[in-house]
Amino acid sequence: MIFPLALTITAGALALAVAVTRPPVPVEDLRTMVRPALLHRYAEGAPPGFSGGFTEQSCDACHFHAAPNTGPGALALEGVPDRFVAGEPYRVTISLTQPGMKLAGFQLTARFKDDGSQAGALATASSSDARVGIDTESGVQYAGQRREGAAVATPEGSRWTMTWTAPSVTRTIVFHVAANAANGDERADGDYVYTIAREIQAR
Repeated sequence: MIFPLALTITAGALALAVAVTRPPVPVEDLRTMVRPALLHRYAEGAPPGFSGGFTEQSCDACHFHAAPNTGPGALALEGVPDRFVAGEPYRVTISLTQPGMKLAGFQLTARFKDDGSQAGALATASSSDARVGIDTESGVQYAGQRREGAAVATPEGSRWTMTWTAPSVTRTIVFHVAANAANGDERADGDYVYTIAREIQAR
């Protein structure tokens, strides 16, 4: 029994030596190994929780080429009034532009500023709109692109439209939008993230 035991100890020592001497995989290489599958899957829409508001991360959680709002593009939120009328529907449009953009995505929320709960109701612009979808998590609605909406609508630009119906209460509301302008290579490098936070009041 001594000889097999000696072999076991020797093999274990050799495995430990190899593990110790093997250089660690750089963090950036790990990101490259893991992220492409995630980026491809998110063309269908990121899971709820990446709007960039109320301690949430934005799209830069996966698309980390640069800090948010440092790219050559621009993000705009149109149709959100400075002061809303309770129960009134508003047509809200997100516009994202960037040179060389091949794919694009976004996530939007509308929540009460004081507690982060859902404010009003989000809906697709029409029942036939396949470019935008609405998901709900913990009572909060998250609007985002679907696979059809990930393709750029115009050269180097994309727009998504939805309907927001204002709530019946007159509390301060904050819209958060996070958008990703991607170069389409399924890697984080070359993708730029943009964010917007806008507060509105009741009339």
